[in-house]
Amino acid sequence: MNFHNITQGSYLRTVTSLGVRQQLQSRGVFDLPGGLILWKAVGRIVLSMLPFILAANMFLASTVDDVERSLIAIDNQRHELMDKNIGLLAKRARLYAPERVSLMAADKLSLYAASPGQIERIN
Repeated sequence: MNFHNITQGSYLRTVTSLGVRQQLQSRGVFDLPGGLILWKAVGRIVLSMLPFILAANMFLASTVDDVERSLIAIDNQRHELMDKNIGLLAKRARLYAPERVSLMAADKLSLYAASPGQIERIN
């Protein structure tokens, strides 16, 4: 019995035929992919964009420094206001103390606390 395998040809990979020169010619150490002309053009583009990139970097760095200085100033102002608030709360607590209220009422308005015998209830 003879079996013919029809699909055998489709499983084989095709090999590109390279010439002898292409196989023997090796790439140099300093050869650039794409050629020297391409890399010269890329270098010109990079060098022409470099001043813009440096200017943008300087602008952004100065902006960041300004924001940092303003944040430090705002933080210092907040601490000063917190200290002032603590002082004002302490002063208010001293002014609203019952002894202080009684003393100020007696000095400025001649008001004194009633003694227990002075208060009478009327029905």
